[in-house]
Amino acid sequence: MEHIEREAMEFDVVIVGGGPAGLSAAIRLRQLAIEKNMP
Repeated sequence: MEHIEREAMEFDVVIVGGGPAGLSAAIRLRQLAIEKNMP
């Protein structure tokens, strides 16, 4: 059986969807991150 390599990634937030609600969520999260001096 062939070995398949997998890449692991850690996320704090996942926004599903690129419509108005997803875009608003992404913008607001970025604003909060800036306010709290987070990367």
